[in-house]
Amino acid sequence: HNGLVIEAQEMMGRAAELLRLMPFKAPADMSKFLLSPMPGLLVDVVVKGDGGAHRHVPVGVQMVAKTHAQPGGPSVLSVKVEGRAPYAITTDWQFGGIRAAGSCNGQAFTAQIERQGLWLRVAHNGLAIEAQVMGERAAALLRLMPFKAPADLRKFLLSPMPGLLVDVAVVPGQAVQAGERLAVIEAMKMENILTASQDGVVKEVLASKGESLAVDQPILAFN
Repeated sequence: HNGLVIEAQEMMGRAAELLRLMPFKAPADMSKFLLSPMPGLLVDVVVKGDGGAHRHVPVGVQMVAKTHAQPGGPSVLSVKVEGRAPYAITTDWQFGGIRAAGSCNGQAFTAQIERQGLWLRVAHNGLAIEAQVMGERAAALLRLMPFKAPADLRKFLLSPMPGLLVDVAVVPGQAVQAGERLAVIEAMKMENILTASQDGVVKEVLASKGESLAVDQPILAFN
């Protein structure tokens, strides 16, 4: 035990000697700065554009206060959009909610937010955008991704729901008119009749009677 004590004393002595040799560095004078009471977040809001021409908007978000009086209580946020004065936003919205209500710079607002694939569709006061919120690195990678145009599905009849295909009322080469019966899907013990949205000619039947269908699965193709 005495040996361990002596060894510890020697280590403490060496540490004290090293401390005396280290140059003193005065701490920075922070009295001239306004410090954030809570951490902020810098993100890119990517607004969806035609043909992959998305608009990238740098946005800074800082939580100023959080009401803990009740679960899910409102948060007070300071939102800074590049080139504009900060927005003071109070809202109780959380990810997954379809309705966001609160105030922005003292003015009440209500917006509808719906997820559509990777995008969030935000509608407010008669206007709507589709956007993604991502970090700086993800946004930079998105800029490098080649745009792939979505498939033109106007020439297909898609299943609007999961269910059983109980009938296909047309054959390849058959001319159909708008409103004409094309197929029948059974879902939750109810039959759903699918009709033609416009005149056309059936090119191919892509699903067989008795087949279990997934949402958006092609049933028919048209010329």
